[in-house]
Amino acid sequence: MKINRRQLFTIILLILTLLPMNYRPCFANPLLENINVEQHTLPNGITCLLVNRGYTPTLALIISFKVGSVDENYQTAGAAHLLEHMMFKGTKTIGTTNFEEEQKLLQQIEALGETIDKISLTNPENVQLSQLKQRLQTLQEKANAYVVNSAYDAIYMQAGGINFNASTSRDMTQYYIELPNDALELWAKLESERIKEPVFRQFYTERNTVYEERLMRYESDPQSKLFEDFLGIAFLAHPYRHPTIGYTSNIPFLSLSLVRKFYFDHYVPQKMTITVVGKQDTKQTLKILKQYFGTIPQASAQDFVAIQEDSKNTRRLVTYADATPYLLIGWHKPTMPYFDDYVFDVIAEILAGGKSSRLYKTLVLDKKIVSQVDAYNGYPGSRYNNLFILEATPKDSSQCEAVEELLYRELEALGTTCTQQEIDAAIRRLESSLIFDIDTNLGIARLVSYYQTITGNWRYIVTYSDRLRTIRCADIKRVLDTYCKKEWATVAVLKKR
Repeated sequence: MKINRRQLFTIILLILTLLPMNYRPCFANPLLENINVEQHTLPNGITCLLVNRGYTPTLALIISFKVGSVDENYQTAGAAHLLEHMMFKGTKTIGTTNFEEEQKLLQQIEALGETIDKISLTNPENVQLSQLKQRLQTLQEKANAYVVNSAYDAIYMQAGGINFNASTSRDMTQYYIELPNDALELWAKLESERIKEPVFRQFYTERNTVYEERLMRYESDPQSKLFEDFLGIAFLAHPYRHPTIGYTSNIPFLSLSLVRKFYFDHYVPQKMTITVVGKQDTKQTLKILKQYFGTIPQASAQDFVAIQEDSKNTRRLVTYADATPYLLIGWHKPTMPYFDDYVFDVIAEILAGGKSSRLYKTLVLDKKIVSQVDAYNGYPGSRYNNLFILEATPKDSSQCEAVEELLYRELEALGTTCTQQEIDAAIRRLESSLIFDIDTNLGIARLVSYYQTITGNWRYIVTYSDRLRTIRCADIKRVLDTYCKKEWATVAVLKKR
């Protein structure tokens, strides 16, 4: 979810005027009058956020897990993303016409698939591989005869559901849908069942699909590949270096047994938040959530121990491709709710917040040396310390070094020439960027679910604007001096071959 901090600002600012009222904080925004957030914790550790609002009998429902690619190792890289796919495959009762017979085939498929992977890694010239792969294909075809494809889509569509989908990032995984409120119990039954007893049918088929997705999105896109490599040199030890989709080299060998273990190790009640927003009786909603989700057994959460990257060294990468030149410069910095993270939000807006911003005026309009320039805060996630990034598209490969030097110069100038008026204007622009429709259940659900999952406290959004308004010029200079020295930059350059 945390993709671009400026995009995130817009969502944040939709409900900036939240005011806490003890246990049930009330949204003070006039467009969101009489909306209260109730927070409950089920006995097994699941956090529930309930908002009764609106006049139409609809609900936005989100299940979030504090699990993403940051929780993976090199054997399981890509597991969280692949699990997002697998969780739509059903259970013993959903997605199959005869699970008893299908299960026999699934056991054979897993055993054979793991054997093929092991031989492919240790002895790829083995003459038996072709025969084994043909046998696997035959077993998969037999198992597919029992599969009901898109079973959840059909059920939810019949119940009036829309926006049924999921997303996975480095920090978290979300499953969401909008439904009529009389379908709440149906949703709770289906979702709790697939969380408790998922069946990973069609695993090898889906693994191949992810591999093809990887080739299309990264290997054939030089800029996307450069960004991935940029994060790889910025984070040498921390698993933020892992691409969410996994690596080209490891996706074809993701082990079903390890992916299953990753699921049951990490997708546990303590890491789970259920958010329900819309017209509802919250007491009845909580009763239903307890009845279905409260039976998910507790387990020991596998928490990652954060690794502190060395942020005081220059790291540089130059690649060549038949593509438009591209430049990335990044610096390590603290994550939210550390005060300096707020300061970087404002710095990014001053530098690249629209066509009146410093970088756009200097590099695009005045010097005409780049076609696009941006600055953003908080990549590639927010659970751990992350990066502040400058991004530019030089018009010519020969200008990459000149653009890089100009970016350093503009960053240094901001620390010495920034005015309070400029800071205040940047904050006002952020607060006026209400480009989304705030009167939506799903928008509110995504917002509170995100902050509850990432920070452990959705109320972070309550004080966000107030913290911004405490920022002064001295904070801008201090933060830039502390984190953004030229000799500490991670740089990646794509030049035209």
